[in-house]
Amino acid sequence: MCYINDTVRYMDKIHLEVDKDNRKLVHGIEPATALYENFSRDITYPTQEQMACEAQLSAIGVWEPLSFKIKDHIWKENEKAVKDLWRPFQPKPGISNDRESILLYGAEGSEPTDPCGLAQMARNTGVKPSETSMTYPTSAKDMFTCLTEVFDYFDFGRSFAVRLNRGGHYPPHRDHLLLTRPTIRLIAFLGDSTDKLRWEVEDRRMHVIPNHLYYVDTRKTHSLWSSSHRSTMVVFNVIKNWENVMKILSKLKYFG
Repeated sequence: MCYINDTVRYMDKIHLEVDKDNRKLVHGIEPATALYENFSRDITYPTQEQMACEAQLSAIGVWEPLSFKIKDHIWKENEKAVKDLWRPFQPKPGISNDRESILLYGAEGSEPTDPCGLAQMARNTGVKPSETSMTYPTSAKDMFTCLTEVFDYFDFGRSFAVRLNRGGHYPPHRDHLLLTRPTIRLIAFLGDSTDKLRWEVEDRRMHVIPNHLYYVDTRKTHSLWSSSHRSTMVVFNVIKNWENVMKILSKLKYFG
């Protein structure tokens, strides 16, 4: 009976206090956010280039596949190579959420096993770092050889692999709202999680082609959850400038 009780107590700790390997969790702490009306104009008012970028991106839509070739057999090899690098993604006190991540681009000197979430990074300073300050590849980047063509094509800020296990989810949220957002979000879906991964944007379920890279307008309210283990994605923050917007247009799967 004591053994059973100890097991239950340990299981209660997983995803709340420790990870599956009994490492203490690095909880994310959301810093206080000022109201938009209190932001200074130089933060909220877009430049001519920012407006041009947003206008052009709006012509693409909110969910658009790109033409990069992600080979499934190479991803399966990569998945085995990085199996020991996964760490819990942005756990929050008292909330069980089975998400794991590997950092691919971060601050100078970052390691693949470092926290990937902005709220995790803000726990010591009280301020979320800028996506564009994290432009240094970690050693894990070259282990994702299925994405070499993507890595070579764009300029990146904070980027990371993330996988949702059964019950892992992101509740409804927006990544950026202002037209002055510093990065554009691309998401690669690795392997076939068609039946188990549910993505919704503005309350509409999105169709996912396995092993494809998508432009996703994450300014819109979106959410996702997985009904099984190892629903794997790579989240890219591409530096927002006119050159990268034109690169996205050049790589649309369904070209005009």
